[in-house]
Amino acid sequence: MKTVRGIIMLVIIGGLLNVVLAVASPATAADGVLPHGPLTRLEFEMDKVVATGSATDKSGELGDAAGGSDRYDVLRYDLDLRIDPSTRHIDGSVKMVFASLKQDLTDFVFDLRFTLTVNDVTHLTGPLAFIHDADSVSVVLPEPLAIGEVDSIVVTYGGLPRSSLVNRGLMFRTHRRLPDSPPEDTSPIIANMSQPAYSQSWWPCKDKPGDKFMVTMKLTVPDTLIGVSNGTLVSETPADPGWMTYAWREDYPIAAYLVSVAISDYVLLEEDCITAHLGSFVPLKNWVFLADVEAAIIDFEPLCDMIDFCESRYGPYPFLGEKYGHAEFIWPGAMEHQTVTSIGHGSLDGDGNHDWLIVHELAHQWFGDSLTPDIWADIWLNEGFATYSEALWFEHTVDQDAYFTYLANRRNEEEWTSQGPVYDPVPVFPGRVIYDKGAWILHALRGRMGDGPFFGFVEDWATGTDRRDSTVVTQELIDLATSWAGEPLDEFLWPYLKNTILPQISFDYEIGPGNAGEDTKLSVTLRQNQLPLFDNVFPVVVTTTTGTTTERIPLNTSSHTVDLEYPSAVTRVELDPDKWVIWNEFSSGPTPQGLTNIYPNPSAGGYVVFGYELVQAARVEVRVMDSMGRQVYHHDLGTVQPVSGGNEYGWNVRTVGGARVPSGIYWAALEIGGQRYVSKFSVVR
Repeated sequence: MKTVRGIIMLVIIGGLLNVVLAVASPATAADGVLPHGPLTRLEFEMDKVVATGSATDKSGELGDAAGGSDRYDVLRYDLDLRIDPSTRHIDGSVKMVFASLKQDLTDFVFDLRFTLTVNDVTHLTGPLAFIHDADSVSVVLPEPLAIGEVDSIVVTYGGLPRSSLVNRGLMFRTHRRLPDSPPEDTSPIIANMSQPAYSQSWWPCKDKPGDKFMVTMKLTVPDTLIGVSNGTLVSETPADPGWMTYAWREDYPIAAYLVSVAISDYVLLEEDCITAHLGSFVPLKNWVFLADVEAAIIDFEPLCDMIDFCESRYGPYPFLGEKYGHAEFIWPGAMEHQTVTSIGHGSLDGDGNHDWLIVHELAHQWFGDSLTPDIWADIWLNEGFATYSEALWFEHTVDQDAYFTYLANRRNEEEWTSQGPVYDPVPVFPGRVIYDKGAWILHALRGRMGDGPFFGFVEDWATGTDRRDSTVVTQELIDLATSWAGEPLDEFLWPYLKNTILPQISFDYEIGPGNAGEDTKLSVTLRQNQLPLFDNVFPVVVTTTTGTTTERIPLNTSSHTVDLEYPSAVTRVELDPDKWVIWNEFSSGPTPQGLTNIYPNPSAGGYVVFGYELVQAARVEVRVMDSMGRQVYHHDLGTVQPVSGGNEYGWNVRTVGGARVPSGIYWAALEIGGQRYVSKFSVVR
């Protein structure tokens, strides 16, 4: 709840504005929308940059950065950028302050796209020689550094920021200034979308999520525009005639992909928010296009309530003393830049139907921005929690039925199978699976633990002093959940995270005479009919003539039978009617089509067998990709007939040319009748 509401301030460039308030309609979610844009597995395969064979080439879709950057820890970046929308050119300097993680460190490597030009690299001792090869820059420090020793360099650079993928990197676009203005009446909008590893396409950095740092940002832009970034606005000062410099400072650790700029002729909507639950003061600042002011006022109306709700579940707003808000840009989704989410113009339409998106990006301030994945394998920790927050918001504002309905609408098992596992996806954003299945895994964890322990665990996860403002991995979450649940949860969670198959459950029961009379004894048998086996506890709702009770029946083997006695006759038995567990009813008919098994896994270098099911004759193609996303093997099997017990294809762990593939992580991608099924395996020679 909002207990204090400030006055909305409109900062308008070049004119006056009358604001008309309207009433927002009930919020609904847009099915299938990707908050971070339509970067799916198929589009990744089609659009990725073909590697040239150089060890320094990197793929932003895979979140790759220079390997040598693991030798140091970045402490602070100071960015000073001049961005010209008329030429789409960037010039700037970046000071990097870092500490050595390697004894006698001399080789210093950072990331910068080859389309930008490094002018010089300087040290306190003077200029340093450098090599800019593909997307990496290497310099030799003047003196070896001991472990923990701090040093710094300054990189000056410039050029046209270009990304290898549309809708990533620093984007130069225009927007119509007013809804009814002629098409030529436009204003520039320059903004970035750097996730997973496109920061290097517009500024020199260590482009990895696991190294967080402090940052300052100076943006020099035409004085008709406003430059917005993370944290707190320190100053606005005139620069050259016709230019203005906006200086920002982020006082909390931040990851490279969350560093943001947004530049346009913005209108600023301001509001003071004091949350009811904790009394936190969070200044709300939303920078929007003049044409979208009225719509934005409606769409952002519940923002303070959302912060209060998140605090009630996740603890204090992670960036107290700084703002929260949005900067509008031209993009198909939104991006949770720390303290200032970038929101696509299509999401501000004034109908109040984007609550799901606004609360999703807000929840990222806790899950992604404060708690940042150490490596991209753990991206589901960001997207699963943010998507689950959407369901929790509708449970809070409507009722629990709305919560169950919302999750049911996020369940698309065909997508889950074709897009691969939730944990360690390739590419980093393979589609909706990390969002929706990630949210369902959290929902199932809530069902397993119960509300009290679950929400205690979630707040502990978000606010623990050893995690907040730091980086996390999946095993840490499982270990913490285990401590709150009072039972080990590895065998419950990891199968859902690493596999695409779901439990296939048979449920049988028999009602008979018991100690209390006729129909008072119940015998329940649960079976799971798939591999690997899952470790679940199933709620079984039993109705008798005197009431209803819920039994919790564990199933971590292929079959489990329990006998239960009741004081009155059993009249109805239901298995998990509210769908707290992720499972499907087993059908004795044909196994669903797709890639079902890979063995041996890991392989010692002999054959690897891909097991798959066909529902009918279909064209089958087998592809094997390495961890960089490069295709190392391809074979078109032509039209294949289904075989009883399932089809198999054996691969000799060699390239098409016959060379042995090295040890590493690989992905099998089977295309069956035009549908792709993907799973991971490893080779250990």
